[in-house]
Amino acid sequence: MVRPRQKGNTRKPLKRSPSLKSAERRSEIVRAAYRTLAEKGFEGLRMRDIAQRAGIDHSTLHYYFAGKEALIDAIVDYIVLDLAVGRSPAAESEDVSPRLRLSAHFDALIKQLQETPEMFVVLAELNTRAMREPPLRAIFNKNDRKWKGFLTEVLVSGMQKNEFKGTFLPEVAAEAIISMIRGLTITCAGRPELMRRPLYQVLTWLEGTS
Repeated sequence: MVRPRQKGNTRKPLKRSPSLKSAERRSEIVRAAYRTLAEKGFEGLRMRDIAQRAGIDHSTLHYYFAGKEALIDAIVDYIVLDLAVGRSPAAESEDVSPRLRLSAHFDALIKQLQETPEMFVVLAELNTRAMREPPLRAIFNKNDRKWKGFLTEVLVSGMQKNEFKGTFLPEVAAEAIISMIRGLTITCAGRPELMRRPLYQVLTWLEGTS
């Protein structure tokens, strides 16, 4: 039996849930703050300007972020997680050798400095400001612990597999690598290819071949 056809389109368009809308709005604010910081520096990071750039009013911005510190925390998370600074499939995989993981991490950083130099401008801006403001320093310390943990794990694995034969303490070496990378992203700004030689020299030292 043929059923009578219903008049009109009875299907209602899918509506985004309030939580999804809230997450999207929050992301829009963070991206607006990130772009503002890249263009104007920390001094130009004003909440009203960010709200205007995100297409919302000032009170709505404060609903999502109580203050500048919370917003900066979100910017750093955006760089680390969404922009995946220093991350690549090879660097994240435990199925490849520790040496390849570390070299993939270095290569990802060099490529990102080439393709998204503003990301390192933002990081340098925030890191410099953090030297004078303990709350900002705490934000960087949180992410540095994760970065240091990743590098330490790779270094320990490399020593266990006899790929890294140099005499070093993994945690200290991880701290040295972080400091070196942070400095290179500043001194090699505009010339990211210059990062390759010093970073790969680190691999040579770790391997104990020079």
